[in-house]
Amino acid sequence: MRDRPKGAVARATAVAEGVAGAVRRRQRERAPRILLYRAAGDPRLWPPGARGHDELLEVAERMTAAAKPANSGN
Repeated sequence: MRDRPKGAVARATAVAEGVAGAVRRRQRERAPRILLYRAAGDPRLWPPGARGHDELLEVAERMTAAAKPANSGN
């Protein structure tokens, strides 16, 4: 268990670090990810910036858009 910070500045720093960590986690969750499955069925995360990532993401977005019903409103 973490020791509680002592003093106002230390407490404020601890709070700021906690908030910054939460923001980073939330941003990671919102970033589009590509998950590919090998023949054996185990998943593999295609890392952002890897060769072909942008092209795969574009194809996935087009497939998703094509699969949406015309009256879905999104």
